Amino acid sequence: MGKIACQVNTTETRWAGFLVDADAEAALPFFPKATKAKKHDDREIVAEAWEEGRTIVTSNADDFLRFISIFQNPPNNNDCRDLWGLLVIPNTQLDREKGLPSLRLGLKVPKIGLLRWPAAGFLNLYVRLTAEGQIQIQRFKRCSFCEHPERGLTIKAPWNKWYRSLPKRGAS
Repeated sequence: MGKIACQVNTTETRWAGFLVDADAEAALPFFPKATKAKKHDDREIVAEAWEEGRTIVTSNADDFLRFISIFQNPPNNNDCRDLWGLLVIPNTQLDREKGLPSLRLGLKVPKIGLLRWPAAGFLNLYVRLTAEGQIQIQRFKRCSFCEHPERGLTIKAPWNKWYRSLPKRGAS
């Protein structure tokens, strides 16, 4: 299967890589295209990730989930402010080392194949690697521009059906 056939959407080529929070810094070597966040405040890291087109990597899910929800869904939103996803990894180094190699290239989706990180970022997924090595996937609520039935995001088959089946995070 060629590279184009594996794409979710051609826009995924804008993905710039991972933006790693200080508490997950030990994970930098596990991922290609990873850089350490320049900002230190979680709210500012969310904005930094959006500006740079990067997926946030952290061990601190609660604050990031709250700030992402606020950032992506401000009142009177006139622009798309959807991010490129969030990857939450375990706090302890041993648990990270156990589970991270399976995520190096992307997410293994049963009956479909490998969802590469640029595509996972484009889909704005919330991915959580548990201490037991399990991978939990949800999708963030998208902005009204991306969810528009006629002019919104186009997600290629077979990924569209899988994506729509994921639990939605931040749904009202």
